[in-house]
Amino acid sequence: MGRAKEVALKPKYIVDVALARRAHAAIAPYNLRSPLKLSTKLSECVGRPVYLKLESHQPTGAFKVRGALAYLLSLEGEARRKGVVAASAGNHALGLAWAARQVGVPALVVVPRSAAKIKKRKLAELMVKVRVHGEGYDEAEVFARKLAEEADASFVSPYDDPWVMAGNGGTIALELLEELGELGGVVLPVGGGGLASGLVTAMGDIPVLGVNAAASPAMALSLAEGRVYETYEGESTLAEGLEGGVSQTSVAYCQQLWQVQQVDEAAIGRAIGFLAREESLVAEGSAAVAVAALLEGHELPGEGPLCVVITGRNIDAERLKVILQA
Repeated sequence: MGRAKEVALKPKYIVDVALARRAHAAIAPYNLRSPLKLSTKLSECVGRPVYLKLESHQPTGAFKVRGALAYLLSLEGEARRKGVVAASAGNHALGLAWAARQVGVPALVVVPRSAAKIKKRKLAELMVKVRVHGEGYDEAEVFARKLAEEADASFVSPYDDPWVMAGNGGTIALELLEELGELGGVVLPVGGGGLASGLVTAMGDIPVLGVNAAASPAMALSLAEGRVYETYEGESTLAEGLEGGVSQTSVAYCQQLWQVQQVDEAAIGRAIGFLAREESLVAEGSAAVAVAALLEGHELPGEGPLCVVITGRNIDAERLKVILQA
């Protein structure tokens, strides 16, 4: 499993709708607003309107470009000159690489060996400095933090930072509130909890369901047991972007979630196939967990229109082919 830490579940820093609005205004000139699509099939499946928030249409193929850009735009003076270091299963690294090129900040990213080939290829195309280290995310983060300390650079967590949380989840929440006059609930994937933390703090009274991959349920366990799984060594999963531990602050904010449910690998595979066949959408496993919860008949939040956040499309072609053939 992993290392759990007994702590009072209170945030170490503030993430709120005011910070979400600041992040939203900062990234607005970069045209990162994503499309919203009504899913007829999912609506029929659950008996209520279901909309898909297509973060898979972002320039890097995933939502994490929002938080990375918000973070870099918050840097000033010497911190901007010295640059940043990040650890990532792939999408945060891609977001940071893209954002760094936009604003002219030096960046180095560390990815684990488990990162998808397509993510490594895209990083090479963005010409960012990349180091491959460790079998999973947690090992990559330890190494990245060491590199940042040695270079006197800023470490950018993919989930444990106020600007990253507000930039990722907060800005998506504000868009949804603008785009859907009526919204009964939101369903989204949960890994480290940064997306969920930013979104749930900006959604007000609208209930939000988080979904873990059962192979790496650090958030579900942390909330159930009242302690923080800072690292988690789970089983191999199609949702490699959700692997690893959580933080005290992400767990504290995720206490506001309506529930955190879990889906198994077979359900994730079926959801990837469903999105490809029925919606003509390519979705990576980390994105498909949210749809899996609907297809598997899990209890859903609220009443009325539901929005599912499709967080990314960066899945290896070979893996997608095997899933579709199955």
